Amino acid sequence: MAYISDLIKKNNVLNLNPPNDVSIHITQHGSDWLWTCFAIYSLSILVHVGFFFLTKRKTQVFKRTLLGFPIYIHAVLAFAYFTMASNLGYAPMTTEFNHADINNDMVVGDDIRQLFYARYIAWFVAWPMVLTTIELSNHIVDFNTADTDLFTKIFSFAGNLFLKIIGTELFVIGYLVGMFIHSTYKWGYFVFGTVGLLFSAYLVGYNTFINTIGDLRAGRLQAGVIGFYLITWILYPIAWGLSEGGNYIQPDSEAVFYGILDLVVFLVVPTALSWGLIRDVNEEFFKNVVGYDMRTDQEKIIETPRHSGDTAVPPMGVPTTEEA
Repeated sequence: MAYISDLIKKNNVLNLNPPNDVSIHITQHGSDWLWTCFAIYSLSILVHVGFFFLTKRKTQVFKRTLLGFPIYIHAVLAFAYFTMASNLGYAPMTTEFNHADINNDMVVGDDIRQLFYARYIAWFVAWPMVLTTIELSNHIVDFNTADTDLFTKIFSFAGNLFLKIIGTELFVIGYLVGMFIHSTYKWGYFVFGTVGLLFSAYLVGYNTFINTIGDLRAGRLQAGVIGFYLITWILYPIAWGLSEGGNYIQPDSEAVFYGILDLVVFLVVPTALSWGLIRDVNEEFFKNVVGYDMRTDQEKIIETPRHSGDTAVPPMGVPTTEEA
């Protein structure tokens, strides 16, 4: 009981998992912020799981599916932030520049910075689902029209999404590899990653612009959320250049910078877009997407046309020919 009481009163993670192999690392304040992010993601998971079980399994199938998007994304980020808040999931790396040092005992060539690879694993796993949510928001108008056949719509959706995912994963891998390189060659991987980011951001912005121009009423809210996402996404190269790349800011500041960006990209954006899709979803939309007819079996029987030679069923109260 005393251990639980001390744990509630004070965050002692750095005593349990001390950063012995690094000289530039997070402090208790940085860990507190990471625990806060973990709590926010966890709370969001609980809320969405509650709504998931409150939806009707048979008549609200697509709504339940959409609720799974933020649950998956937030679970991945909660896992990563739990790891980082516990001062785990990192690797030591000698810095190229000696601008930041927690102990203020800067020695050229001896500064070892704490680099959290757990964050990049979470990005690699969760970002494709964020892009899927954005792509669904951009294609909701297309699926609700009969201009083209369903196969063409699905092929266009999958092709556009695949290109965006490729660009985004190049961004994540480029930054991950670059931060583990001591020499100036790390900036080459930074360029690779930034090109992937800009390529994917261009595709997202272009599709959103075309969708908004095509139907101003249908995509106005989604376009605003996606625009906010793109502005936030452009800040990731700045965060990397100041932290893992340039070693200009302390790891605590790095945690706050990335934490705010991640909350926007992985919490606010997918939640807003998923609930926007839930608001707009209807039986006809679901039928157009997967070709599934959500009418009951009784309704289908009533509307089934009579084939030639079938015996006609007279209205109630009217005798059949045999009875007459």
